[in-house]
Amino acid sequence: MLHTSSSIYPQHFQLQNEAVPSRPFKLQYQRPAETEQDALLVFSTFKDVRPKMDTYVFNDGSQKTLLCIDGTIPVYYKGISYNIPICIWVMDTHPYNPPLCFVKPTKDMLIKPSKYVDANGKIYLPYLYDWDCPSSDLHTLIQVMSAVFGESPPVFSQPSQPNSPRTGIAEAD
Repeated sequence: MLHTSSSIYPQHFQLQNEAVPSRPFKLQYQRPAETEQDALLVFSTFKDVRPKMDTYVFNDGSQKTLLCIDGTIPVYYKGISYNIPICIWVMDTHPYNPPLCFVKPTKDMLIKPSKYVDANGKIYLPYLYDWDCPSSDLHTLIQVMSAVFGESPPVFSQPSQPNSPRTGIAEAD
């Protein structure tokens, strides 16, 4: 659960969740109340994602500790439900700027590059490109991911080795 701490300047919010270690996490965000509200809706709706605080390394080498929404989202492909592993890095400028989103394949999966996902797993969606505060939010972003990935799955099963089990992810077309 997210808790705001508005008595301190600059504003911070604390992230506590029974699914993460018991110590509270603190982040500095420009709009902690909006970030909290947006994240809480995601965690209450999508049961297979969890909050974690981690260091994101940007392309220029700079680093920042950010809220990462990590886990799997449900995707329906050809009438079958799959769980696609993703991570969403929520910028400290949220909700003004879009998050950075990635597909995180398991060891049994490979990324299937498309116009929505590059070979490194970075997600490119019109929803992210057109991100507009206050109408854009994390919950809708995940819904869009689920719909888009249902049409064009971002991962597929690695060809199985002899005598090894297959995963339940759609194979590359």
